[in-house]
Amino acid sequence: MTRPAVTPRVSVVIPTVGRASLARAVRSVLDQTYRPAEILVVADTDAPLSLPADERIVQLRPGVGAGPARCRQLGINAATGRVIALLDDDDEWRPDKLRRQLDAVAACAGDQWIASCRMDVEGPGDRRRTWPRRIIEPGQSVAEYLFRFTDLTFGGAVLQTSTLCFPTEVARRVRWDADTGAPHDEPSWLIRVQAAMPGVHFVQLPDVLSTYHVDGESLSRSTVDRTDAYIGWGLQYLSGESPRVRGDYLCTSPVSAAVSARSVRGVRHSISAALRHGRPGPWALGYAAMNTARVLTLRARAAVRPAERRPATAQSP
Repeated sequence: MTRPAVTPRVSVVIPTVGRASLARAVRSVLDQTYRPAEILVVADTDAPLSLPADERIVQLRPGVGAGPARCRQLGINAATGRVIALLDDDDEWRPDKLRRQLDAVAACAGDQWIASCRMDVEGPGDRRRTWPRRIIEPGQSVAEYLFRFTDLTFGGAVLQTSTLCFPTEVARRVRWDADTGAPHDEPSWLIRVQAAMPGVHFVQLPDVLSTYHVDGESLSRSTVDRTDAYIGWGLQYLSGESPRVRGDYLCTSPVSAAVSARSVRGVRHSISAALRHGRPGPWALGYAAMNTARVLTLRARAAVRPAERRPATAQSP
């Protein structure tokens, strides 16, 4: 017997700080072959928003400084659809993104599923690549999928926000804003969902259905040293995972945060925590070593530049 087509009412939630790319993101929703019922734009700004004209667009204004996790939850709370699809204001979808994901989860019984897909990653500059290289396996731990390193680069395993689609009740039962200070947004929520709903199905399509833009305005990039926050997150959220997963994480994400801040102390602290609290694999250790050299090089260059700019001392005749 053929299963009838599933046509749930879909609410799209877009948190925004008012970037110019917002209009492009909204247009990619309006161009979907599966028509969403509403587009909830949650503004973390008091500035006016430039949006296409469409009766399905609803603006919510929680007040400046709410943050992306709180804005997503406010949109989810206000949604009237049975399904939520998330989109960041600097990303965009392919026209068949919603249709393909809803078709893929049609065989999932009940409301315990999360759909994702591959994405094109554009930037900084002219860089182009496709993430993730590996797809999550049925029944696999989210933490193991995301944080067990299998090579020297990021992008092997990703469940990025703008690819996610799930039943509304999932995010009303497990809130996005339950840990607003966490350095990781999507992984925090996904790990908590899997803990609360051990039977949740992750359906990650191998096709590219989204575009993730990385540029100088990216809110996820920071020069502030948050190494200790990343280490604390790993010790909290990965306490029940294998020593390999915990060690790999502590050798990679906190190290990346330290490199962004050019913090040698942060790199040393991350590697020390990885060896004390986990058992990192060879790829994660190689990544840590490579980035230790990188941060030392960055600091050396920064120290040389002021000396090059300093005017020569005048010589007495």
